[in-house]
Amino acid sequence: MTSTATATVRPVCPARTLAQALAARLPLRAGLPWTIEPYRAWWTVRYPTVRLVQGGRALVLVARPWETQVGWQLPDREPYRPDLHLESISPAVVAREVMRLVLPVLDDEAAGRAEKDGPRVMGRLELLNEIGHAMRMQGAATYNRIGLLPNTSTLAWSAPSGARYSATLHGTSPVADVQIQGPVRAVEKAVTYFLPPAAEGRPEIPRVRGRLQRRLAAVLARHGQVEQTDQGGLAFSTGYGPGPYGYATPAADAKARAHDTTPASIDLHNVGADFLISLAPQLCR
Repeated sequence: MTSTATATVRPVCPARTLAQALAARLPLRAGLPWTIEPYRAWWTVRYPTVRLVQGGRALVLVARPWETQVGWQLPDREPYRPDLHLESISPAVVAREVMRLVLPVLDDEAAGRAEKDGPRVMGRLELLNEIGHAMRMQGAATYNRIGLLPNTSTLAWSAPSGARYSATLHGTSPVADVQIQGPVRAVEKAVTYFLPPAAEGRPEIPRVRGRLQRRLAAVLARHGQVEQTDQGGLAFSTGYGPGPYGYATPAADAKARAHDTTPASIDLHNVGADFLISLAPQLCR
C-alpha cells in the first residue's frame, strides 16, 4: 500500500491579498513599482499586517474584518497608530483614499527632510513631467510654464469636455495646487474626482448669493462642507484632515443665469502627485 503525499496549503493572508491589489493600483513613481514585505504593526498583534514599499517611502497596511488601517513610514518615522482608518476592504476605495489623504502627507514630510539634508532628488520639473507623462499617455497635449509666483512651476493641459487644467508646484513642496477652468458643467464634474464620494441622502445646501455659486454649492455640498466668503466665492473642504480643499471663484456677472456653458473656475489645494497621476483618464476626457 502506497501512501499519498498531501501538499500543505498555506492560508491566504488578507493583508497581502489587499496589498497586491493596491500595488497594482498605485502609480509607479520614477519607474519604481510598489513591493510587498511582511511586517508587524506597532498598534496591533491580532490582525495581519504587511508593508508596501516604493523607494524610500512605505505604507503599513493592517487588514481587519471589514476595515482597513494604513500608516505611512519614512526612515526615522515609525507609525505607532494608523494614519488612516477606512470602513472598507475594497482595493479601489482604499487605493483612492491612500492617494488622496496619505501619500501627500508622506511626500510633504519627505520633501521637508530632504530640504534640510540637501537638494531634493526630484525637482519641480521632474515631478511635473511625471504628471504630464500620465496626461500625455491619455492623449492630452501638455505644456510647462513658469508659475505666477516666484519659485513656482506649472503644468497645463485641456480636455475635450472643455475643462482646462493647471497643476502648480511651489518651492520644494511636492503637493500641487490645481486649477480647473471652463464651462460650469465640465468644471463641476471634474472637481468631484478630487473629493470624497457623495453622501447619501439630500445634502444641506448653504444659503449663498449668486446663481453660479448656488449651482456649484449644490454639487459641492454633497461631498463636503461649503461656505461663502466675504468676496462672494465659495470655500469648500472635506472636513478636518489633510484632504484637498478649494475655492470657487465668483461669476463675472453675478446676476447672469448659470447655464451649462457659463464660465467657471475652481482652485484646489493639497493635491498629491500620485492622486493626479491616477486621475489622468478622468481629467483628459
